[in-house]
Amino acid sequence: MKIKKVTPTVAEKLKPVAIRFMKNHGDGRITHKALRWFNKLTPEQFIASTWMAVAFDDKKMIGMIIFGDYGTSESLIAVHPYYRKQGVGEKLLLHGIDHLGKVYTRVACDNTASLKLCFSCQMVAIDMTKGPTGKPTLWLAGGNWNRQDLLKNASSSTTKNATASLQ
Repeated sequence: MKIKKVTPTVAEKLKPVAIRFMKNHGDGRITHKALRWFNKLTPEQFIASTWMAVAFDDKKMIGMIIFGDYGTSESLIAVHPYYRKQGVGEKLLLHGIDHLGKVYTRVACDNTASLKLCFSCQMVAIDMTKGPTGKPTLWLAGGNWNRQDLLKNASSSTTKNATASLQ
């Protein structure tokens, strides 16, 4: 397995394939809002804190991860079912933490597979809120994280609601 960072230009070309992969292999856990965010993301918006990587087995895409603004805007991960429980998700997530230095994500409390992935990569739960689907959702952080990062991004209503209890 190889993990390759995706450049902004390649991400633009890869969008249809990436969105289809996320829809097919995200087990219905990736929100339409997150997919719309990724679809609207331009190469110019791929700032240093926005990052994407793809895992390959030979030439077959087997996993993908995307962070928008370290994950405070959006974070998405999907692994092909055949390659699950083989460390693909962990390698993608750890690669993101290594590259960005810190990451954040929101995971619904009933999404045990994603929670297990985050905890196996030493991420910690830092807050609980109501997620976009109305479910109890944990904010998790990994790497050299800082609670203030969530407050800095309180410009979106979702993040405002999610971080209100942090203030």
